Amino acid sequence: MSETAPAPQSSLREVLGGAKDPDFKLRLLPGWERHSPDEADRTAMDAALKKRFMSINRPELHASMRAQLDQAYTLMKQQQVKAYFAATAQTDSLAIIPAAIVATTFHAHGGGTLDTHVAGMIRDHGAKPLFGDKRFIRYERESTRTAEGDEPIVVTSIVYMTPIPGSKRRRGLQLTATLARPMEMAATDEKFVAWKLALDVCVSTLRWVPAA
Repeated sequence: MSETAPAPQSSLREVLGGAKDPDFKLRLLPGWERHSPDEADRTAMDAALKKRFMSINRPELHASMRAQLDQAYTLMKQQQVKAYFAATAQTDSLAIIPAAIVATTFHAHGGGTLDTHVAGMIRDHGAKPLFGDKRFIRYERESTRTAEGDEPIVVTSIVYMTPIPGSKRRRGLQLTATLARPMEMAATDEKFVAWKLALDVCVSTLRWVPAA
């Protein structure tokens, strides 16, 4: 695993003079990198896709993927994603997981604490502590999706929540891992279970660092 470097982000609270929340680092899986979902990152990602598809003489695939890329970055902006993590680096590892993790800040409603939200996660989704560590709460949900012209796939979302230090439990860091598998792969498949375990281990390495 490699360790990520924090990326600076500004919230409305910080713009108005409030103290910055601490940043965080993860020990990432082989080939994974941390990204800030900004225009510079989108441009770099588009250039990498173009180079890849031009190398195999498939420019039409780049046009299709570019549209999906634009949609993804627009959605991340709407959701105020702080950072995302994915297997975008060159690696010799064969254990690449078809997944990504996005990080957002959850704000407790009505100026309260996270306790009501966490209780709802436990009640409605069966959330449990991550590896027994009560600082993290974790649950899964599944859906079936079909992209245009593609076969249906099963998408598993793993949601992790932990309070942000110094927030008096009013704000939480939410990490959402999205993992895809073919319809014929069972949820009990050893490879799929190993993928989920690897994501759990990655999230469990989270450590807080001072804001930049």
